[in-house]
Amino acid sequence: MNNLRYLLFIIALLSPIAATADFHQGLIALLNRDYETAMKMFKPLADKGNAAAQVNVGNLYMKGLGVDSNYSLARHWYLKAAEQGERMAQSKLGIIYFYGLGVEKNPTEAFNWFQKAAEQGDSSAQTTLASLYASGEGVLINKAMAFYWYTMAEEQGNKEAARGRESLEEELTPGDRDEALRLMSETRKLRAEKDEKAFESATAGIGNPSQPSPTEPSTGSEAKSSHTLEKSKKKTVHPSKTDLPGKPSAPPDGPAVKPEKAKAQKSPKAMTKTQSPTKPLP
Repeated sequence: MNNLRYLLFIIALLSPIAATADFHQGLIALLNRDYETAMKMFKPLADKGNAAAQVNVGNLYMKGLGVDSNYSLARHWYLKAAEQGERMAQSKLGIIYFYGLGVEKNPTEAFNWFQKAAEQGDSSAQTTLASLYASGEGVLINKAMAFYWYTMAEEQGNKEAARGRESLEEELTPGDRDEALRLMSETRKLRAEKDEKAFESATAGIGNPSQPSPTEPSTGSEAKSSHTLEKSKKKTVHPSKTDLPGKPSAPPDGPAVKPEKAKAQKSPKAMTKTQSPTKPLP
């Protein structure tokens, strides 16, 4: 029953392109741990450019499920999906470069990929990005940015981020705290403006709810619209966990079925000057 509910949830997230018979069969094969069949279903779709299928093919190669483990091929398919904006693929590339799986270990490259995923709202990537800022791996140490990204992830319910944020608080200077609070306020303002525009666009075709027709009584749509907007602002995404607040999660035990889509969270421009490439570890 739990597997069925999970399958229905995943299918509901799929784009019209991904919701094909082959993709559906691939999902069922994954749930049944029939990884060879899953690969047969996903590979042709991945070859045609389906980003969701590309992530799944990458996952199967990453863990050697249904095929021999091959980090190079995993990176190949993650890169194709990442270039289409898939945040899960971007986060996976971060893991590959952080641990040096099939490539030379490169914290700077790992940081760049985690940042891309974090800016799209991936709470696991946000937590990892915060830990990199806090430890100075792949980027210069910046406690304010670390606190900012821990907070962004914690607001999505990430418990690892909450622990990381709590441990970092004692290290913050008053200036760090003020800067982090400023960045959070800026991000929330931008998010609210984006939600407002999305709401206005969605209701544009049904007239202005604040100005009912003089020949028709008000139906209370104003209150409903306000409630809908407020609800959309409070919606959160349930995140995946990292191993520790201080380092990226290791590759998962099994393939993820479908990366979620989330609203982008822009990295504050004011802090980009703190990012300075470091030499990759040997």
